[in-house]
Amino acid sequence: MIGVLSFWGGFARRWISDDGLIVLRTVRNLEAGNGPVFNMGERVEANTSTLWQYLIFLVRWVTHANLEGIAIYLGLFLAVAAMVVGTGASASMRSGAVLPAGALVYLALPPARDFFTSGLEWGLCIFYLAVLWWLLLRWSRPRRHSGSNSDAYWLAFWAGLSWLVRPELALYGGLVGIVLLVSHRWWKILAVAVPLPLAYEIFRMGYYGLLTPHTAVAKSAAGSEWGKGFTYLADFAGPYWLFLPLIVLAIAGLWKADLRPTALRSTATATYLFVGAALIHTLYVLRVGGDFMHGRMLLLPLFAFLLPIFVVSVRMWIVSVLCAVWALVIVLRGHPVDRSIYADEISIVDERDFWTYATQRQDPPMRAEEFLGAKFMEDYQEGIDELEAGDAMTFRYIKGEDRFSWTATPADPSRTDPPTVYLLNLGLSSMNAPLDIRVLDNIGLSNPLAARQPRIVGGRIGHDKSLDMSWQVADSAADIDEIPAWIDKYEAAKARAALADADFQKLFATYREPLTWDRFWKNIKFSLTDGRTLTFSSNPSDYLH
Repeated sequence: MIGVLSFWGGFARRWISDDGLIVLRTVRNLEAGNGPVFNMGERVEANTSTLWQYLIFLVRWVTHANLEGIAIYLGLFLAVAAMVVGTGASASMRSGAVLPAGALVYLALPPARDFFTSGLEWGLCIFYLAVLWWLLLRWSRPRRHSGSNSDAYWLAFWAGLSWLVRPELALYGGLVGIVLLVSHRWWKILAVAVPLPLAYEIFRMGYYGLLTPHTAVAKSAAGSEWGKGFTYLADFAGPYWLFLPLIVLAIAGLWKADLRPTALRSTATATYLFVGAALIHTLYVLRVGGDFMHGRMLLLPLFAFLLPIFVVSVRMWIVSVLCAVWALVIVLRGHPVDRSIYADEISIVDERDFWTYATQRQDPPMRAEEFLGAKFMEDYQEGIDELEAGDAMTFRYIKGEDRFSWTATPADPSRTDPPTVYLLNLGLSSMNAPLDIRVLDNIGLSNPLAARQPRIVGGRIGHDKSLDMSWQVADSAADIDEIPAWIDKYEAAKARAALADADFQKLFATYREPLTWDRFWKNIKFSLTDGRTLTFSSNPSDYLH
């Protein structure tokens, strides 16, 4: 039943997000032989999930299907599998018949069903957590299975993958690894868990010059924004009265629970581990300020928290009934959205509804070209055509009330930078541009120069950096004498001169210089030193002497 409901719920709300399209640009470059990069000639890891981009690439290689369709339906398949595996694993903890409980709570939430698809890695992430939970339960009951050592090895291998699925999932994989080491004291556990993520980490350090995906640099994932984090929590939990079913489930989980595990290798330990990791994960999300997408960042810790009580014994049927009633109300009510907020500066939004509105469609977008219906994308193709014809850079401008267009600037003959377009919405701009056009954003997801700008105090989470247009022009082939009048030519010239500073050149070398063994080892050194801390001033004068 959970599988059917999950498929129906996810399929009915299938869509692709702008951020989901970012992944597909990298897949296109992989197909073209340019490597796992966002722009040709620039080694920038613009995606947070390593495995997700390669899974899409693998399915594309096998099926030759449409990339957007692969991202949508692969995510849906993994999400449905996650719900089924999670339900089955939790049912195995109980004797006799069971009824759904926590699974209904997760499935009822509109953002949970939205991110079954979206093109992002959320389906993969919850599948990873569900399988980790299942393997952990198998390992915790050695007397119920033959070959218990193999259970430990499989669990160790799967735990090691956490860092490659999404970096914060290393919290879950790391805790599982610690429990395995303490329980078994085998060096072989490390030999199974560590090689693959370690090998990729060495590759990341040498290829990209970073310890983490570049998105962590752009979003300053080590920063602290508790106030915004609690606002994000209220935005997620408030509309659905989410604390009501969580309180009911917590009481049900504690009812007659064995709070003192008799051994480290026990289902009680497994439960403590997942619930504890989920709570720590939630605190991390609150600390960094949440997200700009409604509910997204809290879905993974919520899923992990609910897994131990995805189902309840039939003797606790009242818990299932209460969850079902709440779920029915939430499904019928949905997520009320006042679209008038889109006319002002936005903070946290229902991303699926926002893009349905922004692209002027009745249904949410499912193809990259459908994003061209957004008002701010008017004449975008003409701007790209001008770049293809030889211009250096194209700029968006307002040509009337709610009307936009693009104007191009010729190249400075002394510059060799690729033709460039900047847009905040990186997915839709890049997937509607050929690979020989460099597509950058001013907040830094694909742009290391922007990613190392100072944070904007009070800025929107995930969008709280902004590279000034003078710097954008400076780091391009644009002829400064020919740039549009609304850009300060004097500041652009100063910024271009400032880019000769050693710190800028050191950064550029990490991702623009040809990748030789010497460059690889220099990048490893950079990732361990300046790559962790380097930031830039937004004032070009600070670099001119």
